[in-house]
Amino acid sequence: MNTTRTDTVDSSSNPGNGVDVLDVVLIVAKSIRVMIAIPLLGFSIVLAFFFLLPARFESEALVRMPIERTLLLQSASFLDDAVKTNQWLLAQYDKQYQAREKFRKSLRVVNISGTDIYRLQYIADTPAHAEQALSSILAQLLAASRPSPDRQEELKTKLLSQTNLQQTLQKLLERLSGSIPVQENPATEVSGQAVVAIADALEKFNQAILATETSLKGSVSASDILQAPTRPDEPLAKGSLAKAIGVAAVLFLIMLMWAFVREAFQRAALDKSGLKKIERIKSLLSARRARSLKA
Repeated sequence: MNTTRTDTVDSSSNPGNGVDVLDVVLIVAKSIRVMIAIPLLGFSIVLAFFFLLPARFESEALVRMPIERTLLLQSASFLDDAVKTNQWLLAQYDKQYQAREKFRKSLRVVNISGTDIYRLQYIADTPAHAEQALSSILAQLLAASRPSPDRQEELKTKLLSQTNLQQTLQKLLERLSGSIPVQENPATEVSGQAVVAIADALEKFNQAILATETSLKGSVSASDILQAPTRPDEPLAKGSLAKAIGVAAVLFLIMLMWAFVREAFQRAALDKSGLKKIERIKSLLSARRARSLKA
């Protein structure tokens, strides 16, 4: 009669039925082929995946802008207007919103720590597309940052009024400064106080004029573009050998755990108490599966 032989580790001679170093070596030796083959397969698949990925190119620009402008870059209306100028992107998608989401995911805005300068990066399938897309974003940003025509007329009128008042105060300050005598008397003290008050008002008008000019120019102007979009010469790195090695290491650890679990089940099958434990595990798994099916 033929008998089936189960090759398990005999640990009966160990005190406490523990596992010694030779047991570990035997468990690993029994599964060494699978433990090596699976990680190597995962390593090869990851490398092949990186190799087959299409080339990606990144264009970059530097812009000085307030933080609220960065929120505008993520708005649907802003992105829709920017997408319309990139027909190559629209040709890849049937729906406008699909092209918009692709545009959003390809754009990255990174703040240079401690400044109001942002690095804008766009990734596309060709160098020309990457540069064109980022250029359209900056053009749309400049257009959106400028005030409306009605607002521009209002600001121009305000600026003219502020400039006239500034010139009037400047002339008055020059007249009073030239009329103050060298000798000190009560009248001189009054004139000095008037000069200080006018100088203070003139400084406030200068600040107000500067603020109005900034508003008229827009929150982001051409002078705020510190670096125009670049045309990349080389594609981005597709992946790294370290990632593939990491995947192989994780798979090796999983297969090592599998080898010890399999050995534990083989040992348990040799005695009645072990068989009861196996049946208990099966019943728990069956109950959990039944609950998941009902849910």
